[in-house]
Amino acid sequence: MRRMAAGANRTGLIIVGLFLLVAGLAVLAISFGLAAAVAPGLTPDAALQPVAAVFALPFSAVIALVVALILAIIGIRWLAAQVPRKDPAKPLRMQEDARSGVTTVTANVVAAAVEDDLEATPEVVDAQAILRGTARRPELVLHLDVDERADIDSVVADVADRVTCNASQALGVPLSAVGVEVAIARSRQRKQRSVQL
Repeated sequence: MRRMAAGANRTGLIIVGLFLLVAGLAVLAISFGLAAAVAPGLTPDAALQPVAAVFALPFSAVIALVVALILAIIGIRWLAAQVPRKDPAKPLRMQEDARSGVTTVTANVVAAAVEDDLEATPEVVDAQAILRGTARRPELVLHLDVDERADIDSVVADVADRVTCNASQALGVPLSAVGVEVAIARSRQRKQRSVQL
């Protein structure tokens, strides 16, 4: 129901791993004396004159600052990618073949029908439904406010048996995931509590 940053993490790790692999191979080439053919100053017993010459340049501090800023931007972008994102609800295309016509339905229409179906349960005071995903892999997120004297097990069983089956039948495919949050609707003197299932 939520899109995590696993793909971005794998891509970042591959890039960092390749960079470190190239750096390690370069150090090995210097230590075995293989880099002397490319750069004559890079021998195992040399004082690394080419590297020292780069750091002796007057603008080397500016280069280091630019590299630090680029790494900071990459780090901030990576941290921002770690926040779970909800997939946006898109119109569901209900037919495969466009030659016979195309029927699309917005997720809000299906969610409203599911809410009406949920509110038909006597113990449910209020219900909100969100339909996400695609027409082939729909996901349903439900929030139920039930009466404080309701049997929560029977409400959840009704959702699992009747409501999700009705939604699957209306969509023409089984739901790939269902999330249910049950909140106890209490009087104004008491605080509202919720239970995640």
